[in-house]
Amino acid sequence: MTVPSQSDLLRQAAEKELLATAFIQYAEDLDRVFSGVLARPQEVDAFWKGPSSDRFTSRAVQLHHEIDLLRESCTSTADRLRKQAQLARTEAAQLTI
Repeated sequence: MTVPSQSDLLRQAAEKELLATAFIQYAEDLDRVFSGVLARPQEVDAFWKGPSSDRFTSRAVQLHHEIDLLRESCTSTADRLRKQAQLARTEAAQLTI
């Protein structure tokens, strides 16, 4: 196994930063796209009643929870990537010493 060069480490750090930025954007997009759709499923009762309404409301609540988990996963993945990028930059800086 070869030791990565300074430029390799800096390239890896930049790629991880880009990926982290993409994950943060995905998390923000989830909020924007689904905010109005699943935020208040109980409002469907005003014009829709019965078993299908109950199934929709139940599923909407479940999906809202799953979207929250996905958003949290995107954010935590971005945080890990940024930490890895910082470690790679630190290692690259030590190669110049």
